[in-house]
Amino acid sequence: MSAPRFTAHAERQMRKRGITRLEALEALLNRETMYASRVDESRTVVLGRTGVGRRLKVVVATKSMLVITVADRDEEC
Repeated sequence: MSAPRFTAHAERQMRKRGITRLEALEALLNRETMYASRVDESRTVVLGRTGVGRRLKVVVATKSMLVITVADRDEEC
């Protein structure tokens, strides 16, 4: 897998949520499940864990491995 790129939106959301690039990459590598986005079929939702067990949701553009956004699954509304 090639290293994903991050959108400016993803970077802003990660900063706001206290999530690092390394954590997002760990969640992608340690995925528990993944599925096509219900909102946009060109995106994939990956549910994974960081090395220390933090549960993240990473939304990526499927074909380009561009990270759209990242969220902490335990802090989502």
